[in-house]
Amino acid sequence: MESNTKEFTLPPAPRGLCFDRNDFVKTSFSVDSFLADHHNVASLETMRDDLGVYLKVLRLAMIELINKDYANFVNLCATLIGFDKALVKVQVPLSQLNDEVSNVKQCLEDAMKELMLWLNQRHALIKKKHLLKCYSQSMNCLNTLENILSDISDKRKAEKVIIADRAVMQYNQLKFSISKCDNLIRPEQKKQFNEVGGKLVQMLNELLFQFWDDNNEEYLLKTLLTLTMLDRVSETEMLIRKQAVAPLLQNIINEPALQKNKEGLQGIYKNILSLLDTKLKLLVSVTQHSKMTFLTNKYRFLVNCFWCEVENRLEVNLASIFAPGNPQLFYRRYSESMHFVTKLEEYCDSQETVKLLHETPEYKSFLRRWNLPVYFQIRFQEIAGGFEASLKSSSTLESNEGFILLETYKCWKALQDCWSDGIYIEALVHKFWKLSLQLISRYSMWISSICSQKSSQNTETTAINQKLVDSSINLYIDSRTLLEKLPNFIEHIENKVHSNKSKELLKQSLKPTEELLQGTKSKICECIVNELFQYFNVQLKQVSDIPRLYRKTNRSIPTKPCTYIDVIAKTLNEFNENTSKKVDQTFLSELYNSLFNVMTVLYYKYVEDVLVSVHRTEESLRRLKQIRDMGTQPSSDSTGITDGDKIRLQLNVDVVSYSSLAQHLLVNVNSVHKLTELSSMVTEAVKHIDIK
Repeated sequence: MESNTKEFTLPPAPRGLCFDRNDFVKTSFSVDSFLADHHNVASLETMRDDLGVYLKVLRLAMIELINKDYANFVNLCATLIGFDKALVKVQVPLSQLNDEVSNVKQCLEDAMKELMLWLNQRHALIKKKHLLKCYSQSMNCLNTLENILSDISDKRKAEKVIIADRAVMQYNQLKFSISKCDNLIRPEQKKQFNEVGGKLVQMLNELLFQFWDDNNEEYLLKTLLTLTMLDRVSETEMLIRKQAVAPLLQNIINEPALQKNKEGLQGIYKNILSLLDTKLKLLVSVTQHSKMTFLTNKYRFLVNCFWCEVENRLEVNLASIFAPGNPQLFYRRYSESMHFVTKLEEYCDSQETVKLLHETPEYKSFLRRWNLPVYFQIRFQEIAGGFEASLKSSSTLESNEGFILLETYKCWKALQDCWSDGIYIEALVHKFWKLSLQLISRYSMWISSICSQKSSQNTETTAINQKLVDSSINLYIDSRTLLEKLPNFIEHIENKVHSNKSKELLKQSLKPTEELLQGTKSKICECIVNELFQYFNVQLKQVSDIPRLYRKTNRSIPTKPCTYIDVIAKTLNEFNENTSKKVDQTFLSELYNSLFNVMTVLYYKYVEDVLVSVHRTEESLRRLKQIRDMGTQPSSDSTGITDGDKIRLQLNVDVVSYSSLAQHLLVNVNSVHKLTELSSMVTEAVKHIDIK
């Protein structure tokens, strides 16, 4: 049966019922839950019938149960008669038994308390005995250590190392014992302990420098290991720094030495590094010995002794090298200093040591002393200021590095200066790259401003300003040349940048600036179109003079275009011949398309005005003639080509020549605004003319 039902067995139910009989004896039985669980199993009528069937089964089972145990039910009262007297008889012995058990429990508790008291006293005695033992050991070790140190002065150096090693073991044991019985140690004994420790350390320090002077690598290594056992690594490093490294650097790192050295600061750094290959070589090799690598607390001679002392003396005794006033001198000294640090890193035995070198406060302070922002500001003024000054006046070169204009050459020169040896510093890569983008952007904006100034001069001219056109062409050629040089320029920069992530950022950040430079093409094209249009517009206005050529002049039927078309064609052909040698055909196609789009709109207007005027004149003449003929007999209409027809034919010839010129210059005539309408308009105007 399930865990949530009582231990009660119901009579078996007939087969086919819609519920389980065990549902009724669950402790969590609920009528609502029962109905909700079975409403999908059977209908309420079926459930009612099944419950009625099982109710009959339960009633029969109850009757059988009563009949089965009826005699017991009847005899129950007879069985309980006199049961209270029996209980009274049992009560007395049970009370006695309870008292006896309570007494035994109390005896056991008293015995436990006595036992715990005895155990606590025993534990206190054991602890006191242990303290006395530690105290005895401490006194014995102290006496033994004093005897060892008193006899060591007459020994040889080699023997001193062995004895010192044993003394250190005694000292460590003494130190441990004293830590266990510190309350029992008297002040004079603590003083004696400290004095013994000081003598031991002093002796080891003396041996350290003696073996260093004797160039005895084996015993020097043993001495350092012995000092490590005393947990004196940091103190030993500081001692080596002050007594071994500092005296050697005293005459190397100072202003007089810098002034006397022929190689300047580079010579100072060479002298410093030479110590690691000569007088300090033994300390370098011993502190990097394989036996040292397994120590938890390791010696870092290059970092904590050599580098820290060198950096401190550079800041104090050679503070002048950090002055950024002279950028050339600052660059040289900074480069020499970074080269020195790189060389020092080569002496490190692992990347872990190099990392520790970079994390030292001295290393961070050394980098901060180089005022790179001030240096960059000076370079910025030199590079950007020089380029900005060149933009104030336009002039040309004799084609220097493929450029025509001085401004473009100065821009390219400024870009190269940013990354040239003697100026570029890798720590400032982000600033120099930003300056490079600013230079290109400034050059692009300068082109745009020049073109805007030229385009704003909308005065009509009787001749093309060839100087202005040539200047615009030169701007286009130089801007394209600069764009072509940018990929090689980026490769040159990538060779100076070592991070792959930085290289990707360079390419991504160049795109907007490159697009800005690309965008100058449309500005230059607009400037040239504007200049050509101002001249061609004067020519196109001569369309209005065509009626005067044919009104009552008895001119022959036109077969050739007017002079203004010839002037436009001649000018454009000469321009195309000269310019096609300098620029690409794509640029010329865009230029001619823009030019003809602008010209055709006005040309259409001028032609339309002439046709409308001709039509109105003819209408006026026709009405006048009709008035004159009203009083006379009408005569037959005269035949032949009129002056108006000749004007229309001339316009048609001009427009055809204009379209042919556009096609000759590879202009997409179908895309030229109003050109199709213009051709249709003049064609429609001459289609009724019969030329025999």
